[in-house]
Amino acid sequence: MLESVTSWSAIIPIKAVLAGAVLSISVGFSGPLAAWTANSGTAANARAVTTQTAPLGPAERRNLLDEIETYLDGVDTLRAGFVQNNMDGSVYRGTVYLDRPGKMRIEYDPPVPYRIIADGRFYIFIDETLEEASYIPLGMTPADILLRQPLNLGADLIVTGVARVSGALFVTVARQESPEAGTLTLAFAEDPLTLRQWTVIDAQGVITRVILHDLETGIELDPKLFSFINPWTTRESGN
Repeated sequence: MLESVTSWSAIIPIKAVLAGAVLSISVGFSGPLAAWTANSGTAANARAVTTQTAPLGPAERRNLLDEIETYLDGVDTLRAGFVQNNMDGSVYRGTVYLDRPGKMRIEYDPPVPYRIIADGRFYIFIDETLEEASYIPLGMTPADILLRQPLNLGADLIVTGVARVSGALFVTVARQESPEAGTLTLAFAEDPLTLRQWTVIDAQGVITRVILHDLETGIELDPKLFSFINPWTTRESGN
């Protein structure tokens, strides 16, 4: 289950990633932007659709990065519904919670038996069917990028692409420590700037997209959402 803990696919369930599929963002950036809607189906994810964009000058690129950093640094808490389209045609839905820095919860709607909790130290993947919980150091997952506050694009992260396409902003980043492990692309609607989705492409080329809807920020969240006591510890330890 943890054969590659450095895989960038770790932002979603490790088992589920084998079916993951999303918008690919490479060199240029990808569309269609219509796939942002919460009702988008798997057709939008069947293959990468490259959108040609005019290259950005250094000043515009820096301005876009500054704008994104300012927005994300202002997001302390977040709650949103999400849709995850899978390559096998299935669709997962659920709710994501962020409490930055360091904390996240991804709750899948039934019948998907997974939960994900980032408690500030670990990224915890919980499989209710198998009654297993797997712990990965948070810094070894792409969730670490999303949960950093402050976020310094271009310093602690490698920015591999920035673009503005039809009222949307895209920034693709890799970790300084292991750029070969994959990329994370954040996509934002403009006016007002709002996070709309994230896309992970791991070292094996597996692509996963999470599309957000009904997003709320600056809300009070119960700290218990980001804690997990493993009820199967005794059984797993063999005691």
